[in-house]
Formats: sequence, C-alpha cells, structure tokens
Amino acid sequence: MNFSFTKPLRTLAAGLALAAGLAAPAMAESPFHTGVWQVNEPTGPRGLVVSDWLVFEEGLPKYWLYRKAGTNDMNQFDFLTRQIGQATYAPVEIRVYRTGDHKMQYTTFVKKEEPVQHPAERLSIPNYKNSCLSVENKGERLFGTWLGTSGSTMKRLHLSKSKITIDGESRKVDIMPVRTGRLGIVENGQPVAFFTDGGGDYAVLQWFKPGVTTEVMVDPKKEILDFAREEIVRDPKGTCDRQIASRLKAMK
Repeated sequence: MNFSFTKPLRTLAAGLALAAGLAAPAMAESPFHTGVWQVNEPTGPRGLVVSDWLVFEEGLPKYWLYRKAGTNDMNQFDFLTRQIGQATYAPVEIRVYRTGDHKMQYTTFVKKEEPVQHPAERLSIPNYKNSCLSVENKGERLFGTWLGTSGSTMKRLHLSKSKITIDGESRKVDIMPVRTGRLGIVENGQPVAFFTDGGGDYAVLQWFKPGVTTEVMVDPKKEILDFAREEIVRDPKGTCDRQIASRLKAMK
C-alpha cells in the first residue's frame, strides 16, 4: 500500500468502534472495489488486492476496512483502516471512487499530509457473488479445515458446528452467525472469538479479550477493534491465490 501504519489515528474506549462499520458486502454482490487492480503511479504500476473488507499485502490479508459513517454511496466508499493485530485505527484513511465499469480513483489520506490519489484499472472480472475475493454467500465455507500461515501461531484448525480443534486439541463450542462472512464462537455460554472470512483463500480467527458479551458480539452498530490476537489461516483447497497471481501478471 506504500504507506506506513505506525501511529494510531484514534483510541476508542474498550476497543469498540461506534462510528464506523466493517465494510460489509451488499445484499446482491460485493462492493465494486473488491478485486485485483493495477494502480497507476508516477513511478509505474503496482498491484492492489482487496476483498470486501480487507486489503492484502505480500499475499496475505493485512488491513481491515471500516466504512466511515455517512460517507458512502454506490460509487464512493471512505474507509478507516486497522492493521490486523493492532487495537486502534491506523493513521491512513482510504477512498475508492468508481469512475467507470472497470476503473476507479484510489486515494489515501494521512493525517497532516496532502491526499495521494492515483487512477486504477481492474485486472479481475467484475466481482459479483461468485468472485474468489468476495465473502458473499460463502458462510458455509468457514466450516472445515484450515491451515496456519505466517500470520498465525497454529498449524491446523478445524471448525464444525459443535467443536473447534486447533493442532489436535478439541473444545466443544456453539456457533452463532453474526453477519455475512462472520461467525461467533461461544464456549460454555461465553463468547470467545469471531471467525471471519477474509476473502480469497483466507479467514481470520479473532480471539476476544475477557469481557465481551453476546450482546456486544452480535451488535451491528459496534466493531470490536481490540482482540487478544488475530490469526490468519488458509483454505488448503483454495485456488484464489493462483487466480490473483495470474491477474497481477497482466499488469502493463
């Protein structure tokens, strides 16, 4: 993304964001920014990979996107960002503005600096619900086996509707759908984690700190930012990484 996430933009009480929401997909299709893009900078083109609510870097999901309240329409979205594993918003905000069927303006805003804007053109097909980077209509895929990545401490995860198994150790749990692409994991009546579809071949297991209630877990008006840890896992049957690599080779 060519910017540094080093200082928090703001700190929110109890790690909850009240003014912004995770960039949830639309009812019929993913938002227009979902896909593989060529961003045309003065120094040359660079690739940009974005799922419905995450920006990828070096092949893995890295920055959550949170829509700013009251700033979105069908052709423009303004986002706060948060790096996976960090408890506060980053100092960079992002705006995507659709300028054509396969084009957009990609703008980054850093506090006390001038906005940086570049045109971008889509390298992937328009991302409707069957796109590999979309999280729409893929809730059932969160159940099953996942493998650890460089962004996790585990080697293997298996989730069913009654059990979570991590590196061979199983725990009985209840699963609660929270929203499209996100499940809540409850153990002995206590919420313990989100399991969130990251788009592409990836998902993120987000372990709660103590004190998260069921009401907070399912509240669509609040976003938990401060997790005990967030772990990126990969679907061993996934093919999206290969599709992304193929699209990026088409940059010119």
